[in-house]
Amino acid sequence: MRINTIKWRIFKYNIIVIVMFITLTTIIFNVAIRLYLEKDIVTQLHKIASNAEDTALEHGPDFFKRMPPLPPPEHDLQDNEHLPIDLQNTSDVFKYYFMLERSLKEPLTILNADFILLDQNKDRITPSPDKSNSVSADFMKQLANEISKTNKSNQEKYINFNLSNTNYIAIIKPVSDKNSFGLGWIIIYSNIKQINQLQLVINIILLLILVFSALITIVFSSRVSKKISEPFSHLNHYIRDISERNFGKKIEMPVYDELRELVNNINIMSEKLETHDKAQKTFLQNVSHEFRTPLMSIQSYAEGIKYDVVNNDIAVPIILDEIKRMTTLVEDLLYLSRLDAIEESYNYINLNFNSLINICIDRMNLIAEKSNINITTNIPKEIIQIHGDDEKLSRAITNILSNCIRYAHNAVILDLKVIDNKTVQLLISDDGPGFEVNELPNIFERFYKGAKGHCGLGLSISKNVVEKLNGKISVSNLNPGALFVIELPIIHDYK
Repeated sequence: MRINTIKWRIFKYNIIVIVMFITLTTIIFNVAIRLYLEKDIVTQLHKIASNAEDTALEHGPDFFKRMPPLPPPEHDLQDNEHLPIDLQNTSDVFKYYFMLERSLKEPLTILNADFILLDQNKDRITPSPDKSNSVSADFMKQLANEISKTNKSNQEKYINFNLSNTNYIAIIKPVSDKNSFGLGWIIIYSNIKQINQLQLVINIILLLILVFSALITIVFSSRVSKKISEPFSHLNHYIRDISERNFGKKIEMPVYDELRELVNNINIMSEKLETHDKAQKTFLQNVSHEFRTPLMSIQSYAEGIKYDVVNNDIAVPIILDEIKRMTTLVEDLLYLSRLDAIEESYNYINLNFNSLINICIDRMNLIAEKSNINITTNIPKEIIQIHGDDEKLSRAITNILSNCIRYAHNAVILDLKVIDNKTVQLLISDDGPGFEVNELPNIFERFYKGAKGHCGLGLSISKNVVEKLNGKISVSNLNPGALFVIELPIIHDYK
């Protein structure tokens, strides 16, 4: 799997989320289970301690002789201390311990709980020396320290401590004020080794579950990422076909809503490129045809002059006219190519549109007079200013005037209007035959030749210039004649 792909990124982010989820779940679970278990252990120890206390106090007088309270000891608690003489009846003490141990088994618990009895001198009460050795001296010392820290002699205390790498939990219950036979404290304690083992087992099970879930998520993530990246592979295939000029194919495949607009735009782009490609081919064919005709004419008359077949007075003017026609065509081609080029710059200035139209009319008046065409204008006195390129806009208007003069019978009319104080509208009409209805959509195409016209680039140049100036140009038929409409934005409100 390559790194710089959508599939890899989706896979990577899913892995990161999974690892974070596993880590967070493990931490939260361990903290929660630890708090729960400790709380449950304390509850169980309280229950056991209460049970042991009730049993010890209820049956203690049956096994021990009544004795007065003993004075506080002036020495630390030590293991293997001699028991008071009143408690030396070994048989009774064994019975008493057996009864207490039985009471510890009654509550349902996972704890391995045990107990320690202390007299009022903090000496341990044991039935035998063997039983006394079952608890280490450090353990007893820890208990003695905790008892000494208790401010109130009758206050129950919960402690949690670590000894020799083993965790212990204990409940210390003072009972000296609840009996008269010498019992001072009942200590219920348990190591939580089994709890730790249980928690370890739970963690292992949890880890296995999470790993299994992670594997499923990874497989699912891989399939999802593959499904998401698959349309892009198809799109790359279609785009590669477009780059090889195979524009005819359309992308037809089920895609997500997020990609549907992209697919539609690619299809639209393909259609436009196909149309442009066809237009380019038609353009080249028309250009070659337009050049071929005058070249053949020049060649024919030149050969006629060479072999004295054609009179010079007839051949030379025709040759000059054809050369002039080719020169004009080449100039228009070069001008149009510059307009299409990105690097072609427009010299934008504030123009007096009224004055610009009058200059264009002055240029075309002589041609109109030779053809007996009268140019009529309807231009308001108020100055209308636009933002544009003087030379290019003049050429665009002149090309349209030239076209109207060519087909007009008697008159060409220019009408200038302002619409909504935002747009200036120039209407140029003639009283000629107009256009065929099926020709109107193609009038501004390059080298388009109507049934009654000539091939050329003039109208195409006009459309290109007007649109580059953020304007619009359109054509329609009148009865009789044709109407060209140019709309351009003005730079201030018309007054």
